[in-house]
Amino acid sequence: FYNFNKKQYSLVNIEDLEKFENDTLVTPQLLAEHKIIKKNNDLIKILAKGNLTKRLIVQAVKFSKKAEEAIIKSGGKIKVV
Repeated sequence: FYNFNKKQYSLVNIEDLEKFENDTLVTPQLLAEHKIIKKNNDLIKILAKGNLTKRLIVQAVKFSKKAEEAIIKSGGKIKVV
């Protein structure tokens, strides 16, 4: 049995976002350009592995609670798309 409604997410850890400069808007297109994900039309979920020290604006479909807290704690913002 195959569930046709199951969504596959590209998982991105906050440590992968450390390569961007402060105040960068991190979009799926930007993640694809930097080869963090394979395609820019992927559904993205941000996970909390690692440390984040940069102030970023991150767009994704889903965020883990700890990733949300880490992004906001570093002065950044989250945008659910």
